[in-house]
Formats: sequence, structure tokens, C-alpha cells
Amino acid sequence: MNLQRIACVLVLASLAACGGGGVGDDGGFIPAATCSVAAEKSFVRDATNEWYLFPELLPAQVDTSQFATAQDLLDYMTAAARAERKDRYFSYVTTKQADNSFLQEGQFIGFGFRIRIDGSRVYFMEAFENSPASEAGIVRGAELLAIDSGSGYVSVANLLPTDPNLSTALGPATEGVVRGLRIATGGVGTDAILTKRVVTIQPVPAGAAGVAILSLPSNPTVKVGYLNLRTYITTAETPLRNAFSDFRAQGINYFVVDLRYNGGGLISISELLGDLFGQARAANDVYSHLRFRPSKSPNDVTHFFQPQAQSVAPVSIAFITTGGTASASEQTINSMKPWANVAIVGANTYGKPVGQSAFDLSATCDLRLRLITFRGTNKDEEGDYYDGLASTLPGKACSAADDLSRPMSDPTEDSTAEALHWLDTGACSSLIAGVPTAQKPGARVETRYPVPEHPTPAQVNLPGLY
Repeated sequence: MNLQRIACVLVLASLAACGGGGVGDDGGFIPAATCSVAAEKSFVRDATNEWYLFPELLPAQVDTSQFATAQDLLDYMTAAARAERKDRYFSYVTTKQADNSFLQEGQFIGFGFRIRIDGSRVYFMEAFENSPASEAGIVRGAELLAIDSGSGYVSVANLLPTDPNLSTALGPATEGVVRGLRIATGGVGTDAILTKRVVTIQPVPAGAAGVAILSLPSNPTVKVGYLNLRTYITTAETPLRNAFSDFRAQGINYFVVDLRYNGGGLISISELLGDLFGQARAANDVYSHLRFRPSKSPNDVTHFFQPQAQSVAPVSIAFITTGGTASASEQTINSMKPWANVAIVGANTYGKPVGQSAFDLSATCDLRLRLITFRGTNKDEEGDYYDGLASTLPGKACSAADDLSRPMSDPTEDSTAEALHWLDTGACSSLIAGVPTAQKPGARVETRYPVPEHPTPAQVNLPGLY
């Protein structure tokens, strides 16, 4: 069957709908307009067989009738790639509404906080503005002690062994879900009742939390531009342009780009960020390549730098990273590496050198398949960093703690201070050791950024989000 009848590849996360139908379990054509479970499963099977980046890892035969949902089917088809760490739930089934709401408008349903798990303890990394979390007084560095899901408070230490991401305890991404949270802030305990609702994220926080002018430690007259980019979504374009316009006006060419919790998003925003760093680049200078499987190589894309009115010419860029830094944010670092003096500071990145295309069942059905279809490389065709970027930056992967006791843009915060130190001296105080992404050198506990097994689009791109 010609898959063009039922799907189209949407490179760079373009969100136009694709029309058509699918093949039923009996081999007959199912009109997509039925929006039936059978149509969804057949659609996912056929699109995956034709477009998946790793066809050699797909099962030879798939009986769609053996699976209850399209997501169950997709889990089965991508199991081998997951076992090889090439597709760690990067491919998933969602809805057009949820996908568009987040990537185009920054909207999601939740409490509006992000957490990390250190062993058996849970800490808030940030609470988004105008969210249930911020309204409840949750701040960076507070500790989550216990959760009440309706039957009384249970400590997170008791929840984690059977609910390792706390996704059951914190509930689904559904409006009206209520949870009680027991929180310790500065040693003072409080209880708060939060209700999930639609939250709109600011991709670049307002004020100094998002954009700040710092300086080199040894020479305060040398300005350093600090940028905190939370996620790569459409609404990031204007604040990015505004930030770089200010950087350019002040003649800044040393930068700290804080991507420590940035799980990625739109490749178009990565390309814009590259362009904003591309004042000195020529029209034939390559920022990145997107490479599809051999049978789909005509869809390969090369992005050349396109200098903007706000573009700067960086001398050095320190990217702050953690195990929550993934996908498009890793692509930015990898793509800038051949063109500027680049380091990562903090902890090793997640390791997602591949990207998804979006496939829609039909214009009238809400199902959207996000499928791994391409790998990203830089101008030197470097990619495949499934173990993170640290090993690709010898001598330029600086270890530092994510210091929750201070604002991220504070020049005394451990990661920001180390970034300034590297910009100042060209040397790391200590190097990231190997692949693990522990909180700091010698740490005895594992730091994790929880993502549910079947995350929403927002949770894919914002690790630790609830």
C-alpha cells in the first residue's frame, strides 16, 4: 500500500495534517474518518514500517489484533530499539491537540512544577509562573516529602520503590486532578493542595532568571551573556531575538546558555539559536544535517547558517547541562561545536541524537504519531551520541553541581560559577567522569529527572514535569 495515502512526514515538527486511511486487520482499507482503534493500530503499524529510523530492529510481522491500543502496538514494535538505547520512549502516540498546544503555545495540563529525584529524596527544580505550584508557594530547592492521592499522605521514600517516577502518585495530566503535597522549604514543613489545570510556560523566564549580563571573574569589565532557555517551542522565538538583540548591542561575545533541564522540542528553534550565534557565518556554512533511513534519504535536510539582525559572533559558549538535557538542546551544542569554542558544564547530557517526525491519522481524527525518523549530525557528520555529549568534548566537559539553593543565573550557583570559570580560564576545575550523570563528583546517590513511561508531549520535552 502507498503510505502517502495515510501519512506524510513532517520535518522540523511542522504540524500540518495528513489525510487518508489505513489497512485493517483483514487486509481491507479502513477509512481514517472512522477514527477507530483498528484504524489507529493499522496506521501506526504502517507508518512505523515505512518511516522508522531503525527498520532492521522492527519485528518482521505484526498482528495488530493482538494489541489493545496503538500505543501498546508501538511499544512492541520499538522494543528492540529501546533495548539498544536508541529509542527510549522517544516514539509515542499522542493527540494533535496536546502536541500543538505545547509546541506552538507552551501549554500543558499539570501542577506546573519540575522535580528531580536524588536517591530516595525528591526536590523541586522550579515552579512555573502563574501555575498551581507557584501559587502554592513552591520554590526551587524545596523538598517534596509526601503525597496525598486521596487516602492520606504517603512519604516519597515509600512510594518510589513501586512508583519510581511518582507518576501514579502525582496523577495523570488531566484537568481537575487534586493532590496534597507535603513540602519542606528551608527546614519548614507545609502542606498544600494543588489542582491540575492548563499551564502556559514561558520558554525564557522573565527578568534576570531568563536573561542576565554577568562578567568574567578575573575581568569584571568583560561582559558575559546569560540565557536560560527552558524548552524549544514556537513562543521561544521572540524572547530569543530580544535577548540576542541586547547581547549584540552590548558587544558581548562570551555566553552561558543554560539548558540544564531542557529536553528539546522544535528543531526550528535549535536552528534559530544557531543562526543567532552565526553573525560571522557564511551562507554555505553548515549548521546541521538531518539524516533519514536510506530508503527515505530524499527527505534529508541540511540547514545552513542564516545570520539574523540580532546575531552575535561568539568567542566561547558554555552550555550548562544535566541528564535532563536532550534532543534539540543537544543538537544545538553538537552543531555549534565546529564553529565556536564550546564546553558543557554540569553533568553529562541524556543522549538523544535522533528526532521525531509527526504523522496524523487524518484531518478529522485526533491521533498523532511521534516517530523517530532521523538522526542529527553537525557539519562534520558527528552524531550518534547515545551516551551523551561529554565524551565528544574531551577536556571541555566540566563537572559541577546543580545547586538548588541558589537561582540558576546567580554567578555563585555552582554550575553557573563553573561556566564563568571555564569562559575565564579555558579550563575545567574538574571533568565529567564517564557516562553517569550524578549530581556532583563523588555523589553517592543517583540523580534522575522522572518522565512517565508514556509521557505527554510536554513531559517529553520538560523532564521532571508534573
